[in-house]
Amino acid sequence: MRALVTGASGFVGSALCKALLQAGYQVVGLTRDRAGAASRLPGEVELMDGSVGDPEQIARAAAGCELFFLVARRPPGPAPQRVLRWLHVAGSENVLRAARHVGVQRVVHISSADVSLTAEDRMHWDEKRLLTAPAVGAFAQSKLMAEELMLATSDDELQVVALRPARVWGPGDIDGVARLALGVRCGSFRLYGGGRNIVATTHIDNLCKAALLAARAERAPSHAYYVTDGEFLDAAEFYGKLLAALGLPAPVLNGNSSLAWLGAQLNARLGDGGAQKAELLRNARSALFDVSAAVHDLAYEPTLELAPRLLELSTWLADQGGVEAVLGKARRAPVAADVDDQVRAAGGD
Repeated sequence: MRALVTGASGFVGSALCKALLQAGYQVVGLTRDRAGAASRLPGEVELMDGSVGDPEQIARAAAGCELFFLVARRPPGPAPQRVLRWLHVAGSENVLRAARHVGVQRVVHISSADVSLTAEDRMHWDEKRLLTAPAVGAFAQSKLMAEELMLATSDDELQVVALRPARVWGPGDIDGVARLALGVRCGSFRLYGGGRNIVATTHIDNLCKAALLAARAERAPSHAYYVTDGEFLDAAEFYGKLLAALGLPAPVLNGNSSLAWLGAQLNARLGDGGAQKAELLRNARSALFDVSAAVHDLAYEPTLELAPRLLELSTWLADQGGVEAVLGKARRAPVAADVDDQVRAAGGD
């Protein structure tokens, strides 16, 4: 079976390409960075230039593919609302149009647990939980809009499944490690309430496993699923161990959440798209998602042995040349001009 993966040069996209190859799929990778993708992927992956911003490029890449994995993952950091709407919402529309045009059978949409990000703890939340307030931040809002769009169009001709991973981590996450390292060094990354809040995580291997299961599960179409690790730690313990594996100082635990919230509200008014408010909520509020739907419908088994996974991460970082080398490889956050270029390239205004 032939499968297309968007964002093949990124952390999730490249990991998914490798997992599909190991499972016996023929894999096509759509990427705006062919050189970067080629350096991260086996030669068996057929790379094609393009982005989710251009439906014609998507259709060319998807021709002959039965499966489509939509991985639209921007580099970490604040991004203008226009960028996020274009990447997530317009990109999803383009994918749906192209996939139907060439006869793709199923799309697995990598969404985010952030679609339910609000100013409250999300303990034991499942996919049926309704929000009482809008999701916080332009990223969460655009992700939710994209997910709703994708699932609303799912039918027998083009089946759509959405996965909601939490904080994705593991070897290969150049952009995530770089952003975390910069946050620790400049003091912007800190935990609140002593770091006693529960943090939901999704190791990259668990996400790839869930994606492959979602590609063939009979009950999956038209549904969204939370996908997380089987081990839940409080923020102080998880980030303490994660930062230690990266050779970085322990997290600051005495953050003043009230003062930080005021600053985040100011930044939101100044145009950061609510990114700082969202980051504060991720670090200050508990999240523990109910994955029983994924277990039942996908046969997903949320397993994680933290210690060996952290060792793998530490070994990967050493192979990269350490934190400084990773900082040099990280992508910059997209700006509005990037979207304008893509719109013009796709024949838009």
